[in-house]
Amino acid sequence: MTTILLLEDNADMLAMLSQVLEWGGYSVIGGRSGHEGIARLTEAHRLPDIIISDLLMPGMDGIAFLRQVRENPDWADIPFVMMSAYSSSAERQNAIQHGANDFLVKPFNLEDFQAVLNRWQR
Repeated sequence: MTTILLLEDNADMLAMLSQVLEWGGYSVIGGRSGHEGIARLTEAHRLPDIIISDLLMPGMDGIAFLRQVRENPDWADIPFVMMSAYSSSAERQNAIQHGANDFLVKPFNLEDFQAVLNRWQR
């Protein structure tokens, strides 16, 4: 089973995306900030297969979280998908330059979401 670490600061969005992923047969580890993401990775018995992170989160945003993931040799190869309601090419470029594998613009439809997951499943 594919495990996804999903970080989203909006509780309703986190619950909705988690439910959609679980219905699709994925195991979901959720969190609401980059700090929670680091904690989930540190505590994990088995690392996630994919990380999906919101860009704007309190405390530690998605870019700061991405940097820490890419700097840790145990986590550096995990496919990382950034998502944001901000769709500027600068935001996308910034995420990719810091090591994101893909970028989803919210709101997105389920077909686009599934296509991104399919692209990065190991």
